[in-house]
Amino acid sequence: MADLTSFGAHNVKRGVKDYVTPHKVALLVLVREYSILIGRARGTYQKDAPYVRFSEMERRNFMMGLLKLIQAVDTELRDLSETVKAVIPFEFYIIFMGKLEELNNNSIQGIMDYLKLLPEELFKDPQPLVSKQSVLGLFIRRMTLAFDKLSFSQVTKLYNKYKVYYRAFSEPHIDTVTMGNNERTSGSDITQPKLDSEDSDTSSLFSSGSYSQRQAEYFIAQQAMLLHHNESEALPVTKLQERVRELLKSSPNLAEAHYLSYLNNLRVNEYCGVVHSLYHYFDRHVQTPTTHATASSKEDDSNKRFRYAALNLAVLHYRFGHREEALAAINEAICMAQETNDNVCLQHALGWLYRLGEQQTLNTANLMARAVSKSNTLNLHYLTSLGIQAFAKHNALSTAEPASVFEFLISSNFSNCQHSMIDLMADGYAEKSALWYKYGNSEMSSLSSQLLLNLETSDSAIYHSGEAECIVLCNLAKQHAEQGLYPAAMEIISSLKTQFPPHSQFAKIWMLCEQEIIFDRAVYAAKWSNAEQAVFNMSAVDECEANYRKAVLKKARGETEEAFDLLHQLLQQYQDKTIQVTSEFWVRTLLVLGELYCQTNNPTVARTHLLDALMAAKEHHLGFLFTMATMYIAYIQFCINLPCQALQLIDNHLVGILTHGSVYDMARTQFLRARCLVARTADSDKDDRKTALMSAVHLLSDVVELFRKAECHHRVKGALYYQAHLYHELGYLAERNKCSLQFRQLDQHYPTTDQSAISIF
Repeated sequence: MADLTSFGAHNVKRGVKDYVTPHKVALLVLVREYSILIGRARGTYQKDAPYVRFSEMERRNFMMGLLKLIQAVDTELRDLSETVKAVIPFEFYIIFMGKLEELNNNSIQGIMDYLKLLPEELFKDPQPLVSKQSVLGLFIRRMTLAFDKLSFSQVTKLYNKYKVYYRAFSEPHIDTVTMGNNERTSGSDITQPKLDSEDSDTSSLFSSGSYSQRQAEYFIAQQAMLLHHNESEALPVTKLQERVRELLKSSPNLAEAHYLSYLNNLRVNEYCGVVHSLYHYFDRHVQTPTTHATASSKEDDSNKRFRYAALNLAVLHYRFGHREEALAAINEAICMAQETNDNVCLQHALGWLYRLGEQQTLNTANLMARAVSKSNTLNLHYLTSLGIQAFAKHNALSTAEPASVFEFLISSNFSNCQHSMIDLMADGYAEKSALWYKYGNSEMSSLSSQLLLNLETSDSAIYHSGEAECIVLCNLAKQHAEQGLYPAAMEIISSLKTQFPPHSQFAKIWMLCEQEIIFDRAVYAAKWSNAEQAVFNMSAVDECEANYRKAVLKKARGETEEAFDLLHQLLQQYQDKTIQVTSEFWVRTLLVLGELYCQTNNPTVARTHLLDALMAAKEHHLGFLFTMATMYIAYIQFCINLPCQALQLIDNHLVGILTHGSVYDMARTQFLRARCLVARTADSDKDDRKTALMSAVHLLSDVVELFRKAECHHRVKGALYYQAHLYHELGYLAERNKCSLQFRQLDQHYPTTDQSAISIF
């Protein structure tokens, strides 16, 4: 089995300075003792040495753990020992800790001899215990070379630091700062001379928590990947910023550390910190010299960095909602890219240009089409797929046929799978889920959401977690709430709170979803104070949605004048384009306005708004909203004594409501159907009348259960009241009394304060 003692390292950068620290000394001891044990097992080490048997699984776990320790930042011995203890046999752990204690008890000469003999012992021909070209071999050679360059005063300081390092583990109750001061004054075998300037510059690098160049690069790359792939797996914001400060303290000119700080500040929307870090990154990045390059190539490289600096600045302003500043930065990047014919930069700028431009316009559509075509020509697969998804969204928000929209997403998904673009694969499934929900097919929306959650998106055993996952989980939470499964919905929201903390970029998605669920549940249960609080919380996330919900709350409470004012104001703002909302929002507003007119016994005016909603829903392919608009029209027909026509409309769309509707929508539709059945047979003979009444009471039993599931208690009372009247007409006195008793018990717990809530659809 190949391991780190024989597996080679490739593409290793040259000229990187390394430092010997107590942590690295402990790692050298670990490598040496393990190599000797393996050498004795293979028969290549002839001296007396203890024997510990390693299984294949233990060897693999040890090698993976050792690789992480070499790449990671220096840690305290306590943390190192816990990490090592978890992946090696206990007998080897005793040997390892014993050797560390022996180095601590010896003098400076002991640690000097140990490190000096290390390469001779492990690289001895003809059968070396560790190959010089392996990962461990390179690590040993780097450390021994760095140790050979140390002056005697630096070796003394390293020895004293090692004693502090070990005693902090063996005597954890002792203050390490005081102990370090004691070591410098009286604890060493040799009186310390005053260090010169070179010693002072490197003294901080001997402390725990210091970074070498390689460790810094690995740490930055790892954290940047986690922030992009799964933010919850990255270090917490405060801790990561502390690590960045440590990096900059060790390497002040490390430009990538400033970019990591930029990404970290973006997590909490810290504008000043973001701008500061971005400027520092490009200031240092531009000044970084390029080796083996001509003057013209250096100038081109510098101009390229300026172009992408402007592009990143535009992204920053877009993130904080500064549209004018973002457009100015985009135009600057475009001008610089055109001067040097940088097509790649131009494509990135074009992608942001159509995102910043006015949406749902012909100009934006043309920009998207050109961006997709040019990106495909330049083999920019990520930009091509991203542009296709944006184009699909643009068409979906306009009046394009659903089939054409899904064709775009299929081509995008094919490209994502072909080039393993995990984040765009996730975005594609999330967009499909949103589109199915928009088109009124909640079952397909749920299926797309679950396909995303079951998608293999792991990278180095870390699963992708971003905006797409947050959206589909919110979709599932809403769908559970619509079916009356409120505890399950709030459980999903609870998991989202853990996965996406309140300060994270996508927290607003689940915040809005949570308040919508709380609002709907509170309105159904007539808990007005909870609904008002939900509206107040919602206004901090989405003001338009909060105003819409506020109008719904006013309508439910019977405050019709305030509700009319809010709804007409929303419609006027939509027509004046002072608010950026979708056609779905407009249709929902028209439906609520029509329902409000019905509630105030004005069905003629309600019909006008409902027909507008019907036409808009049909034009934009909003299937379920089209069905609900039809149900409202059926209710108006019922109110004007046209029960046969109303029943025909209901039966034509009943399957869609029962398949994709919420329990509340199913219940009120069935309730309306039951009333239409009874009203249709008002002048019929006794047999037909009795048949209709029996069908109605059976329907009402289902209606009661559905309203109970939605926790809509006042509608349960309305259904029981009507069911009791039907039983009385049928002569079923026991069933009538049972319904009356249930009504009375409910009325005691949930008294009705507004009679209009019972009479509307």
